[in-house]
Amino acid sequence: MAFPSQLSLGDFDHRVKRYLLPKRILQKTGTITNADYLLSNRERQVALQEGRVVTMHPQSSLLLDFGAEFHGGAQISVYQVTGEACAAFRLTFGESVSEALSDLGEKGSCNDHSARDFTVEMPSYSNNEFGATGYRFLSLHLINNCTVSIKTVQGVFVYTPYEAVGSFECSDQTLNQIYDTAAYTCHLCMQNELWDGIKRDRLIWIGDLSPELKTIKYIFGETPEIMRALMLSAQDAVLPKWINQIPTYSLWWLINLEEWYFYSVNAQYPEQLREYTVSLIRQILYNVDKNGYFMAGHFIDWPTCEQAESREGTRALLILCLRASARLCELLEETELAEKCRRVCTVAEKKTAGCGGFKQLAALMKLTSIGDKSCDETLRSNGAKGLSTFMSYYIFTAMMQVCEAQEVFDVLKEYYGAMLDMGATTFWEDFDLNWLENTCRIDEICPKEKRDLHGDHGDFCYRGFRHSLCHGWASGPVAFLTETVLGVEIAEAGCKVIKIHPNLGNLSYAKGSIATPFGKVEISHKRLSNSSIETDVHAPPQINIILE
Repeated sequence: MAFPSQLSLGDFDHRVKRYLLPKRILQKTGTITNADYLLSNRERQVALQEGRVVTMHPQSSLLLDFGAEFHGGAQISVYQVTGEACAAFRLTFGESVSEALSDLGEKGSCNDHSARDFTVEMPSYSNNEFGATGYRFLSLHLINNCTVSIKTVQGVFVYTPYEAVGSFECSDQTLNQIYDTAAYTCHLCMQNELWDGIKRDRLIWIGDLSPELKTIKYIFGETPEIMRALMLSAQDAVLPKWINQIPTYSLWWLINLEEWYFYSVNAQYPEQLREYTVSLIRQILYNVDKNGYFMAGHFIDWPTCEQAESREGTRALLILCLRASARLCELLEETELAEKCRRVCTVAEKKTAGCGGFKQLAALMKLTSIGDKSCDETLRSNGAKGLSTFMSYYIFTAMMQVCEAQEVFDVLKEYYGAMLDMGATTFWEDFDLNWLENTCRIDEICPKEKRDLHGDHGDFCYRGFRHSLCHGWASGPVAFLTETVLGVEIAEAGCKVIKIHPNLGNLSYAKGSIATPFGKVEISHKRLSNSSIETDVHAPPQINIILE
């Protein structure tokens, strides 16, 4: 196809779109006839004579539920408008029912990062698509003095059509649903870039990338979004600037780069970023004091950002970074710098410390062996209280060192299962079990006597309806269940050696698959009558499987 020379073409966008029917009509106000026509599959093209149309009269409105959250907009086909030249609609997209019924400014309702509440005009015989956001619910409100007949209102689902190679199934259906929902959540955020959220936080945050990276490598394998995120973030943070303007996110940048290389063994990755990587490592080392503390900043996550213990949590993150940096330097044949990373890491590892009761800090400190006994107690205590969607992979993985496997699975189900019980079809930017008291589901119209789970909760930068209900960093259960239940440990770069050591807890079976650079690895575990585990693994011949 030849394009006109005056067009300036950008990068190829390999996303696709599909059209979705509303699943139900939650609310009708004013005078509307034949609204149920919208629930049937019909041709979107408007004809000169239409017999089956929905008629909306002035100031009427519809609230539609598409059944699950997705990324995209809405398609509307208008047959005829009478009384005005155009029908003026207010479109309000919502991740919850309450958000779709909110006004801008109400309980944090906003258009930050993606417009989700705006007015459009449509004449007779028109067919248009509006919006690019994350939503499940759509309020369509006719705001001018006309009568309009509508043929279709459909969701426009825009996504990157990667095939899911990784999978998970076990004898616990809640764990299965959690895995599938976490995987879907992350997949929605792979929109040509790797975003945090599909409604708000349509940005690349490199610390938040860590759990997304783990999900992607196990489910989809080597995809371009990871390296695009790393490279774009580096381009945006010319040294001595820090990645995302957060010093600790530069630590995460190196951790992510090394993990992605170790998984894929694409030597071009660190080589393409050689100058930046080496210079960043030197800058980080310059900002470590004689006691092994990172002096540039102590941000781990929002709940701990103003806590004194975040300094110790950052020391744990620094240890992870220095270990990764040493491996990167060896790859780049920067031998002296690799040795310096190891020396500084040894200093940082010497002192143990407490976590102040924060599970996310306890997890980092436990996984780097600098946590004292209070970290063990914090990880054991209070079930799912104090958990974090962002840090869930690290918390659950650290809990496996101090708890029985089934205890950890039960906490995972208590936390993520509660979101599912409240109507979630994707996992959220944050969640606290304390929010559940006298609270309505997100897929219901909230009665006055109850608190609104979406609008009345949240904290820090995610208060009320600004809170994202589809956040890629919440996909931590994918990697945790893959590594813990299926027992996957990538033991050699490029997945050339994979160790299998399952933890089934009380599960009677678990099976699944992961993506590798050589193809799919399929794993199956079954508990026998004598309580032993029978394991069966099918892998490409290039991979050495070690059963432990």
